[in-house]
Amino acid sequence: MTGAQQDSFPNSGFRQFRHDATGLRGKRMRLMDDLPTSDSDRPQEALIGLTDIICLDDTPSVLHNLRVDPVGQPDTAALVAFDQLALYDDQ
Repeated sequence: MTGAQQDSFPNSGFRQFRHDATGLRGKRMRLMDDLPTSDSDRPQEALIGLTDIICLDDTPSVLHNLRVDPVGQPDTAALVAFDQLALYDDQ
């Protein structure tokens, strides 16, 4: 991640992370796209209108996706490209 990417959300309370980040399982994340998609641009309709999700994977897959659940909805899983997500600073 470049310095510009790291500073892309100054004072926002969240930050982008690298494609090879680890330790993401269980972290609360922010969706940065109104229409989240997987790496193949498949819309993840269960996440439309949501901002907060919980990560189910420890690290992005080889295709740079992460499995996520909407907060409070553990029975709804979706696949989102890592570059559409940000970690909250308290994580």
